[in-house]
Amino acid sequence: MNQVIKVYTPIKRVPTMIGKAQNGQKLPFGPYTLPQVVGGIVVLLLASATALILPVNPAITFAAGLVVAILVVFALGLLPYSGVRVLSRALWIGRLIFIRKPVSASGFPVMAEAARTTKFIEESVVVIFPDGSPAGGAISGAH
Repeated sequence: MNQVIKVYTPIKRVPTMIGKAQNGQKLPFGPYTLPQVVGGIVVLLLASATALILPVNPAITFAAGLVVAILVVFALGLLPYSGVRVLSRALWIGRLIFIRKPVSASGFPVMAEAARTTKFIEESVVVIFPDGSPAGGAISGAH
């Protein structure tokens, strides 16, 4: 007697891609992921705001911001897609850079008193040889 067995697996997160403009034309060098589009828009808005505020030539300021926006979009395109939000990864990396204290040890939160005195001890690898050597496990020449 044959039985049909159904196995349901979770859906893998697929990045949202934007490849066409509203008029149907393909975007240059596209398609782009959502973090790339948001990053480019944020940098362009900052560039236009600084072009209005800074007392230098606005065209040069905006051109420099445009170059930075292109670099940000390119850099965000190099990030591998892991299903974790880009903002969460950026906050995690920023926390590692600016706050050097440990957050938890073995799943338990570190208290404020212990975090002040906590030291990082470098991990080391210890090689343990089996006790089957002819000298009875002792290393010859180590007296």
